[in-house]
Amino acid sequence: MSLREKILKNGLYSSLLLGINNQTKTTLHDMSHMVNSSRDEIVHACMYSLLQDSELARIFRERGLEPGYVRGILENILYEMFKGDFSEEHTVRIARMTFDLIRIGITPRMLIMLMFILSQEIVRHSHSNFNQVKAIIQACGWLLSNMMESYFTIDEEVFANSLGITSASYDHLMKLTAEKIYRNIDKELA
Repeated sequence: MSLREKILKNGLYSSLLLGINNQTKTTLHDMSHMVNSSRDEIVHACMYSLLQDSELARIFRERGLEPGYVRGILENILYEMFKGDFSEEHTVRIARMTFDLIRIGITPRMLIMLMFILSQEIVRHSHSNFNQVKAIIQACGWLLSNMMESYFTIDEEVFANSLGITSASYDHLMKLTAEKIYRNIDKELA
């Protein structure tokens, strides 16, 4: 399966699993003006929270990334969340954005925290109702699922290039390792 096919398959699967439909898209698009009017507050609150993470702050400092760069990342995610259409091209844009984040050293843990903090600040600043909160959660879930698929794709490529193993072998190794850790977790955490 090609990289594009894999990414698009995940985008479609995520949309179906999360129940993203025309109503979800309409709700998000209708909210975009509310979110846009609070964009500066949302982005500022997110930046403050994110830069409390010493690892993330170190990455930005070591890479010489200015606050404007971080702001741009957050604004881009907001745009994709509220103006995107969850189409194939939208899925590809999210993959490209994620590959750029990986390139500068953003880890999956950081990305998960970023999406959680961002969704929390959107809800807080937009005074959302139940249907709007549901749409925000669906959009964040879709974005995060596609971002994580990009990470997994890179992991598989690294293993394939360095060890010469296929994605099926990689998946098998992941399962074996997870089983081993699961069996030993009580000893490890005691």
